[in-house]
Amino acid sequence: MRLSSISRRRFLADASSLALCAASVPELLAVAADNSPATPSSDDFAASLADAPKRLRRSESFLGVHFDFHANEGDQNIGANTTPEMIQTIIDEIKPDYIQTDCKGHRGFSSYPTKVGNPAPGIVADALKVWRSTTAKNGVALYMHYSGVWDKAALEKRPDWASVSNPEGARSGEMTSVFGGYREGLLVPQLLELANDYGVDGAWVDGECWATQVNYCDEAKKLFLEETGRQTVPTGPGQEGWADWKNFHREAFRRYLRAYLTEVREKAPSFQVASNWAFTDHMPEPVSAPVEYISGDYSRNDSVNSARYSARFMAAQNIPWDLMAWSFADRADGKGWSQKPGPQLCREAACVLAMGGGFQAYITQNRDGSVNLEKIGPMAETAKFCRARQALSHRSKPIPQIALFCPTESHYDYFDSVGGQLFPMITWQRPILQRLLEANYSVEIFATAALCEKMADYPLVVLFRPHILPLELKAKIAEYVRGGGSVLMIGSAPIDAAADILADGETVDVEKRDGGWLLRECKLGAGRFALLPTPEGRHAEVVAATGAPFVELLQIALRRLFPEPLVEFATPRPLDVTVARAPDGRLTVHLVNVSGPHAQAGIIDKIDPVVNVETTLRLPERPKRLRLEPSGVDLAFDWADGAAKFVVPSVPLHEIIVVD
Repeated sequence: MRLSSISRRRFLADASSLALCAASVPELLAVAADNSPATPSSDDFAASLADAPKRLRRSESFLGVHFDFHANEGDQNIGANTTPEMIQTIIDEIKPDYIQTDCKGHRGFSSYPTKVGNPAPGIVADALKVWRSTTAKNGVALYMHYSGVWDKAALEKRPDWASVSNPEGARSGEMTSVFGGYREGLLVPQLLELANDYGVDGAWVDGECWATQVNYCDEAKKLFLEETGRQTVPTGPGQEGWADWKNFHREAFRRYLRAYLTEVREKAPSFQVASNWAFTDHMPEPVSAPVEYISGDYSRNDSVNSARYSARFMAAQNIPWDLMAWSFADRADGKGWSQKPGPQLCREAACVLAMGGGFQAYITQNRDGSVNLEKIGPMAETAKFCRARQALSHRSKPIPQIALFCPTESHYDYFDSVGGQLFPMITWQRPILQRLLEANYSVEIFATAALCEKMADYPLVVLFRPHILPLELKAKIAEYVRGGGSVLMIGSAPIDAAADILADGETVDVEKRDGGWLLRECKLGAGRFALLPTPEGRHAEVVAATGAPFVELLQIALRRLFPEPLVEFATPRPLDVTVARAPDGRLTVHLVNVSGPHAQAGIIDKIDPVVNVETTLRLPERPKRLRLEPSGVDLAFDWADGAAKFVVPSVPLHEIIVVD
């Protein structure tokens, strides 16, 4: 998971300020044998796995809980207080399908006595055996939090594995090279150790796509020149070939990911791996590596806005997925973190459940690797909340309404031009999603390939700031509009990017406002474009602002282009709407209460219910029954002109309208 500078100081304490443990790992394990009953004997451990009930695979799993503590060289007594009773309490209270726990953090030290990696000096008992035997006994899958590309301890021993951070040849002290020996020398052997020696179910590999750097090592430069035919390697934005250099490194990461996943799968076929944030809105592109699932840990603050965007992108990737909440957030007084109350965590889960995903939450471990059981209460409450909705939500499929285009090519191009990360999260597009959801439309998010495949199913496509439109997508857009589809284009660059499409149509101004604001429409075949220009360089500013004129013109455009959505409220309400087909085939409408100052607040102590929601639901035939779940309330409705009209009495956090 990505760590702020404060987080890194907390998790990866500076070695210079810590007293290093003097004892060797064998000596500490000998002490543990005398003083701690935590580690099962080899025979007991083998028996616990042999007799274990069947566990769900990740593709079948719905609910999990994540622990990590990024062990470092100053941590003492690791494993001493990790007991079967502690783990059993977590399982009994939360009842997860799987648990993820620490085995190697960004500092690079393993929190179990690995034979192939770098064990933390303070290990006194093999806590991983305790986690595995106890979870196995309960039929709960066990996954490892494993830091991949980011591994400081490995580079202290093998600096030749490091990424070369700049053209002057400085080696990174933390980030390994995807061109070097780290994959074969440590990563693959340790994942196989976890799979084969410990029998764990898989790994959630952290610090990968978002930690991978542009690398000036000799191997990278040589391959780049060979593959591109260029004579020189660029050293910064604005230089010829810079975009090619960045894209070369993106593909290098994909190759690295494919290579190690293939190697592990060949030797441990049942071991299931995800690379944190790969093929999500942090790496918004088609899945191109054999990951078993995709996953990411969204922001601990402003979590609703983070989760609502990530969930809508991941739901379109056609692969099992889940999102991880941080169970804690910044305190209002600025003095550290506090655990989120249950209702706050439940609402974050609802943002994920409404899109058909699985949910997990991150709870910190103590510095000895044990868990403070006082922290698990909010997640236990959230687990009950999730289970009550599982049958209607998990692996449900959204019904096409609005498709928001995620402009991967434009996104990468912009960040390349300013020297940004290889795989930066697409946070700048969140405000336009917020504006669409505030208008109570059901929205999904698609990158180029997925949108090309599914565009024809959607009544409205929204393009926000894609200054690059791939040729395949341009052709699909033109075909879609001429066939009767509607497109809303927002920004200035998008209009330039689609100029050749619009050249065949007739553009007229339909709405004007002071300050040069206007809404244009272009008729093309049986369909039409609406064009909503925004000031150059101020896109994020005007879209993030909630007042007129942008929001007013946006709402006018939406009503003109998509006048009859499946769900409509008499007046806008602070509810995220998702219309979906439940696993049993029934039509459902998810209503997530997003009221309150969640964008500004860290800890949210109170969420007021949204009450008396006057709703219109357009259906092909009169329903037999409308029922609010899990409340169990039948909704009285009037039926006329192909629509049911009714009032939803209250949405405390998340309710689901079920159509029978």
